[in-house]
Amino acid sequence: MTAFITISAFSALIYSSCRKDKCKGIVCQNSGVCSNGSCSCPSGYSGANCEKSSILFVNDAFTPIYINVNGTNATIAVGGSVSFIATAGSAATVTAYTYGATSTGDQIGNEIDWSFSDYFPTGGNTKTEPLDVGNDQFYLYLINRLPSYVNSVQINSQPVDYISVPNDGYTYGLGYYSAGSHNVALYLGTSSGSYSWYPVSIPNMYNASRTFDAY
Repeated sequence: MTAFITISAFSALIYSSCRKDKCKGIVCQNSGVCSNGSCSCPSGYSGANCEKSSILFVNDAFTPIYINVNGTNATIAVGGSVSFIATAGSAATVTAYTYGATSTGDQIGNEIDWSFSDYFPTGGNTKTEPLDVGNDQFYLYLINRLPSYVNSVQINSQPVDYISVPNDGYTYGLGYYSAGSHNVALYLGTSSGSYSWYPVSIPNMYNASRTFDAY
C-alpha cells in the first residue's frame, strides 16, 4: 500500500510538471487577459493579441455623413455610428462631409466638413468621436402651408436654393445655413409668384436646427 501511494504521488508530480502552460509566451496587449491559450480582449479591441483597437464615429448631424479614415470610406446614417479598426496607437487621418439635398440629389445650403488627425486608443480605453455641426450653422426644416409650392429659399445674403416643397403641411428637411448672429432673414419664393421675408431666431448651440412653419 505504501508503495502504491508513493507511485501514485510520483505519477501525479510527473503529470503536473509535464502539463504545458498554454498562455506561456502569449502577450496580450491593451489590458487583454490570456485564458487557455487565447487573449480575451476588452470591448473595442480585437486581434490575436488584442493589438487592434477601434474609433467609433457618431453622426450628430441631420443628414448622412460621408467619412474617410486612412483611405477607407463609409457612410454614417443619421443618428448612427461607424467603427474603424486599426493597430492600437496608430494614427488616423479623418475627413468627412455632409449636406442637405433635394429629392433628386441636388445640394441645398452649405456643405459641412470635418478634417482632423486622431489615433487609435491604447491601454484598453475606448474612443468615441462625435461629428457635430458648429454653432455657426443650423439645419432648416420647412412646413409649407402657403397657397402654393415653395420653389426657392434664401437665408440673408446667401445664394438662392431652388427647391420644391409642396403645400401639404408635412415637414421637409432642407439644408445647412450660416447662422451669422443667430438671427436670420428667411426668404421664400412660391410657384404662385409671391415672395416673403421672415425673421428667424436660431439657437446659439451645436447641432442646431430650426423648423419654420410658413403660412
